[in-house]
Amino acid sequence: MPALRGVISSVPDVHAYSKPARTFTGDFYLTHPDTDRLWFVLGDVAGKGLPAAIFMAMIQEELEHRIASCAATQCDPSTTMQRLHDFLRPLMPQNRFATIVIGHLRDDGMLTIANAGHCPPLLVRDGVIEQIDSTGPVAGLLRQSRWHSVTRALQPGDSILLFSDGVAEARNHDDEEFGVDRIAQALMRASCGRSIIDAVLADAADYRFDDDVTLLAVTLPFESTAN
Repeated sequence: MPALRGVISSVPDVHAYSKPARTFTGDFYLTHPDTDRLWFVLGDVAGKGLPAAIFMAMIQEELEHRIASCAATQCDPSTTMQRLHDFLRPLMPQNRFATIVIGHLRDDGMLTIANAGHCPPLLVRDGVIEQIDSTGPVAGLLRQSRWHSVTRALQPGDSILLFSDGVAEARNHDDEEFGVDRIAQALMRASCGRSIIDAVLADAADYRFDDDVTLLAVTLPFESTAN
């Protein structure tokens, strides 16, 4: 009989970091634990400064209601995205939109994600990195917009990292971008939510952040191991 990787804990390890580039931020994130799953969101409103921050606050408040409602009915993240888009579109100017990732992770390790034009979340499973690309357009902009969700089965020790573009687009003194590959390298070295974010920030220490920076890491910990 092959060795077991472990037994999934009912409480995922979650850690987040957010730092505005200026006084106000257009980034937002939230987590919402429910009976058998953890809901999570990370997004970015196009633009900078106070206008982006105002729409960010509006989205954050609406998301808290939407996520609570969807958690109660166990709806799909793509449905949550659609409802948020329908709320935003009549309110946002034509030059404003939001990129958003909405997902949930069930206690049995099943991950479900919808991605509205945001930086692809990075998933590490058994030492292999996978990107979760967009599953629909940005939110709040186009009249006809639809999203679908993707699912992945996670095992103890697997992690997912969500991040805003301010992380990937940070530049060093040679004007070289930090990039997604360096984020992935940091993710591969880490073993829990806090260590993932610490590793990314340590590797980016010599890079200049000109945009808001937000990271959200979720790891399925080992509750016990067996040989």
